[in-house]
Amino acid sequence: MIILAPLHGFTDFIFRNVYARHFTGIDMAVSPFISLTHSSKVNPRKAKDVLPANNLSIPVIPQILGNQPDLFIQMCQFLDGWGYEEINWNLGCPVKSIANKKRGSGLLPHPELLRSILEQIVPEIKQKLSIKLRLGYYDKDEINRIIPVLNDFPLKNITIHPRIGIQMYEGEIIHQGLNDIINSINHEVIYNGDIVDLKSYNEAKLKYPSIKSWMIGRGIYYNPWLAEEIKCGLETDKTNQRIKLLDFFCDLYQELLKHKGETQTINKIKDLWQLFCFIFGNHQKVINQISHAVSLAEIEEITIRVIETVSGTKQNAVR
Repeated sequence: MIILAPLHGFTDFIFRNVYARHFTGIDMAVSPFISLTHSSKVNPRKAKDVLPANNLSIPVIPQILGNQPDLFIQMCQFLDGWGYEEINWNLGCPVKSIANKKRGSGLLPHPELLRSILEQIVPEIKQKLSIKLRLGYYDKDEINRIIPVLNDFPLKNITIHPRIGIQMYEGEIIHQGLNDIINSINHEVIYNGDIVDLKSYNEAKLKYPSIKSWMIGRGIYYNPWLAEEIKCGLETDKTNQRIKLLDFFCDLYQELLKHKGETQTINKIKDLWQLFCFIFGNHQKVINQISHAVSLAEIEEITIRVIETVSGTKQNAVR
């Protein structure tokens, strides 16, 4: 199974829906986190990304970020009204401002607090609970104190990104850290981390033969064909896929424009191209061109030109 990872600000319902119209291979997605806030009731706008009407293309599991049991239960009850049968809890976010409040991966150094929260929420929610986490926040050995806690609860699965929080998204994956503990986990383990091409997927598969499900985030932006390649076991000849790639970008730009004003759309596209630029070998030159664009028309022209350079042919228009 291939699961689209939750990348905050990137893998929202707009991207998920457009992606599913042009590429295959993704079986499921975990939404970017819904952050819990104090309120007497949940504002539906806060959960707009997982509104069922916005998610008809790829099955989605809502992800929650927070450490307050009452608010967690409140959000789960709200999402139960939308028919969601699984909730994912974010214990992996490494952002310092979040971790400093014992949320995301900042909760991992506190196994007793984690136990207390689980004891309160698990009996009160109707959904199955899954968790996405890292090996720790300060140290990879923190996971050794977390596993006995997680093993005491009926979790759907655990997704592990084999880094620690203070690494953010940099540095080497700590494969030995995951290998040391994987057999002591009583739940299904899903792997997440640095699967960016078919080669890295095959290497991860060899390292973890017991793992059957894989979560991929940035790799889908670096190579939109990646999920398809994993499913069929062959790399795609990108030079013959120019029109498909152009159609995808055109569709994405227009879909963004439906939901945002032009200025917001331009800014959003520039953010997305921080990852999309790695599709192309000259990624720094590509991002420089996109970042200096001042209109959507200019971005479309640059997109055409960039893809032409890769294919070695000309295309008259995106539309």
